[in-house]
Amino acid sequence: MIPQRFAASRRTRLFLAALAWTLVGAGLFTTGVVWLSSARPARLALALGTAVVVGWIKGRYVLAPRAAANACRIEGSAERAPVLGFFAPSAWGLVVLMVGAGALLRRSALPRPWLGTLYAAIGVALLSASGAAWRHWRQQTS
Repeated sequence: MIPQRFAASRRTRLFLAALAWTLVGAGLFTTGVVWLSSARPARLALALGTAVVVGWIKGRYVLAPRAAANACRIEGSAERAPVLGFFAPSAWGLVVLMVGAGALLRRSALPRPWLGTLYAAIGVALLSASGAAWRHWRQQTS
């Protein structure tokens, strides 16, 4: 039995999942843009354009199906479950790996504009994929 203070409804877990995709995506995109701001205007436009296109494609075809599958997993779970259950245990492992990879990249010798393009692309991918999670959350409110 889960202590009541650590349990959350399906709707709350769907909200937290969508919010996580959105906030992490926005944070990565913002960091990427800040790192790109030192680039000359033509390179900045090219880098941002590339990041948006590549990020949207990855978000739409790779991450959105994962976000939708996660939402379906939540919808098929108990009405009240652990609040951190908005991601599966294996997904939390991936989160830890991605945070570690980000820490290594930030400490690497790669120039900030290159990292900025990568971060912006990942941010766009997460933001575009968040739509799938938000749709499932909205369906719970209807």
